[in-house]
Amino acid sequence: MNDNLKIFLFRGIPKGLISRIFGIIALIPLPAFLIDRIISWYIKKYGVNIEEAVIPANGFKNLNRFFTRELKDGVRKISKGKNDIVATTDSRVDQFGKLKKDTIIQAKGVDYSVRDLIPSKMAEKFIDGHFITLYLSPGDYHRIHTPVTGEIRGFFSIPGKLFTVQEFMVKGMKGLFAVNERLITYISTKKGDVAVCKIGAMNVGKISLSYDSAVTNGFFRRRREFFYEAGKAPSVKKGDEIGIFNLGSKVIILFAKGMIRFDRLRAGQKVRVGEKIGEFTGP
Repeated sequence: MNDNLKIFLFRGIPKGLISRIFGIIALIPLPAFLIDRIISWYIKKYGVNIEEAVIPANGFKNLNRFFTRELKDGVRKISKGKNDIVATTDSRVDQFGKLKKDTIIQAKGVDYSVRDLIPSKMAEKFIDGHFITLYLSPGDYHRIHTPVTGEIRGFFSIPGKLFTVQEFMVKGMKGLFAVNERLITYISTKKGDVAVCKIGAMNVGKISLSYDSAVTNGFFRRRREFFYEAGKAPSVKKGDEIGIFNLGSKVIILFAKGMIRFDRLRAGQKVRVGEKIGEFTGP
């Protein structure tokens, strides 16, 4: 099947309904013999390193508990350099670089506006800034961590479509990440602002926040941008958990102008939570 036909078919199917049904199914408790077989197949199919995971005493009761599994203490080392900026997820680096004014260049001929990605005045903080796009495969650890130490200023929940984020769709549908559902965390640091944009996709049952009860992909969704009052903003340390994908998708991290210098990364490179991906510029 060629890519154009696949894109046509994806446009027509009820992606939101299918994803929510998948999310409900993933929450249904299953008999141990059945869920063990499903998980064993999934581990083999997607190369999951289950030895790193915290396994409940009575095993995983449903698929969602497995998808959102925690890691054992110490299996991810957080880079300790004072100016180090770290990977938020176990993922593949798809693209990174400097914004051209408000434009994110994902690949040749595939670009989109940060103002579309973040339809808020907050978008202005990232004009001429930097970005990195990280892809989580089905076998990856699905929890999301902060790349920096700072305060969480707030979040923005944006209902949208749930197209697959596979490569053929990213290349074939302009501005895909600004069309799909997303949940954005704003983090303020001494060096500038950071936005961790969690992108929804087909069969991502929901995206949840670890510091707030807001979720996406519910039956009653609404756009909501929220900012904490002065003195009530949650503080986070580099590497702290800030959210969970209930399967897998993409994370786009935006950095204010002039605040980051990326390491010698390359497209396609695998990174893990806590690994250094760049550093703050300046003293």
